[in-house]
Amino acid sequence: MMSDGFFKNVGIDSIGFYTPQFYLDLDDLAINRKIDPKKFRDGLLLHEMRIPDPNEDCVTMSVKAAQNALIRGQVDPKTIDAIFVGTETITYAVKSVSNILADILGVSPNSITQDIYNACAGATLAILNAIAMIENGIINKALVIGVDISSYDMHSPGEPTQGAGAVALILTKNPRIAAFSHKFGKVSGNVNDFYRAAGQKNAKVFGKYSVDSYLNFQMAAFDDLNKHIGEIQADYYAFHAPFSKLPVKFVQKLIVERSQHFVNYILNSNPKPPRSRLTSKLPSIRYSLKHFPSLISKILLQNGYSRSVIDTVLQKASHYREHFFPHLNVPMHFGNMYSASVWAQINYILENHSHSNDVIYFGSYGSGATCISGLLKVMPKFDSVLKNYPKVEDYIQNKVRRTYEEYELIKMGRFHTTLSYGQIIPHEINNNRGIELHYCDEGCLIASHEGLNRCPQGHSGNHKIFYPLYALLTTDPIENYDFTDTTPLFQGNVRILGKPKKGMLLEYDMRRVQIKIKDHANAEGLLNWVPTYVPNSHTY
Repeated sequence: MMSDGFFKNVGIDSIGFYTPQFYLDLDDLAINRKIDPKKFRDGLLLHEMRIPDPNEDCVTMSVKAAQNALIRGQVDPKTIDAIFVGTETITYAVKSVSNILADILGVSPNSITQDIYNACAGATLAILNAIAMIENGIINKALVIGVDISSYDMHSPGEPTQGAGAVALILTKNPRIAAFSHKFGKVSGNVNDFYRAAGQKNAKVFGKYSVDSYLNFQMAAFDDLNKHIGEIQADYYAFHAPFSKLPVKFVQKLIVERSQHFVNYILNSNPKPPRSRLTSKLPSIRYSLKHFPSLISKILLQNGYSRSVIDTVLQKASHYREHFFPHLNVPMHFGNMYSASVWAQINYILENHSHSNDVIYFGSYGSGATCISGLLKVMPKFDSVLKNYPKVEDYIQNKVRRTYEEYELIKMGRFHTTLSYGQIIPHEINNNRGIELHYCDEGCLIASHEGLNRCPQGHSGNHKIFYPLYALLTTDPIENYDFTDTTPLFQGNVRILGKPKKGMLLEYDMRRVQIKIKDHANAEGLLNWVPTYVPNSHTY
């Protein structure tokens, strides 16, 4: 076990996750693409991909993940004095997502806000910024969010890897969940493995070259951390996962090219069994690992190890699958979440598998390319926070299936969301949870900052409205097909997705709305975010 001297007194104090409720089963995609479904399930280790609602974006997903982290850890948003957002799914060319979130979430006005843009490593770089500022006394408590929507052309090789999600981490001194290592591995270089051109929605990727870049940079970051701290000793290993099979390929590469480290790791460590065993329940993972024993045996023989050592390694290695692969359940079901990918997996490890004092290694890769590696040590009272819901597993289980035809309409921008209006009261289990927002008479979200708390378009009014997290629909809903119409909000109504029924349980969410341009030319392209409730049968 690595001593406390390897770790800082700064780390994760709370963590929350969110992903859209709608998903596409990849068997449906395969059938419509005339591809054998096994190519996706066994070749990529992917089962599903999450599909954002047409008006979900990085702001709406960040709000939900951040609320989950704040509520889960019972953290007062006013104690947050920095928001860092790692994303490549921006809303404006100029205007930070973090500024928007600071006002919506109600954090301290005396805060630092920053968006970090570096492909899929954005959230990890944001974490490094936050750690440094906390250690130097510039800030006390940071909210770091990794959020993205991955999108590729239809019929392209990247199409089945699409996904969406957000992870919010609250970082502070004396963390309750996990502490970061003093040292990090790092490597960067100009590599054209992946890009998205300015003004384009869909990314481009160069197949095998991109895979080679990922494997090369992951190894370089692993070696760099090893150089700084000596032999890495971790109980779990999490890697950025553009698709679930890629981390498996890297572990294979690690065994082949760093066999000495692998043997030392197996022979000299005695990890506790995970709190939950998952790989035995996932046929795709079992399929991908069936050649591991022969691979290990072959490599160790080539490197001169005796048969007795090889037999010992093989016997112990069978238990280690639970420490490399259980968290691949996350990309299997959500797809590639870019900046959120590795941190959602770490969240899953913490919630389901790790024990106090366990060490988690992470390799965070961003195309273009950069890779950061580091360690986390699980704190003694981590479960006092993580026992609270919702958990990542809840999002795996609670979902709504889209048909292939609906998916196609969403990709083409022709899917129309059904919208209703109705009146609500807080549900009895709400316990004062919710969000407070300010709107003008025309429904524009306006600043709460004193002296600027008015609509820049000149609209009158400043309505301060509290929206409960869980609510009960008290009226018969009225359908409204104009998604941009926000005026019913000030008649005691809220927007609701779908066709709910009176008495139904609703959960707070948000959706983006393009502001209607009337007499103000400068409002062209201005966006608005409006509370939009979602029918839900699950409460936490």
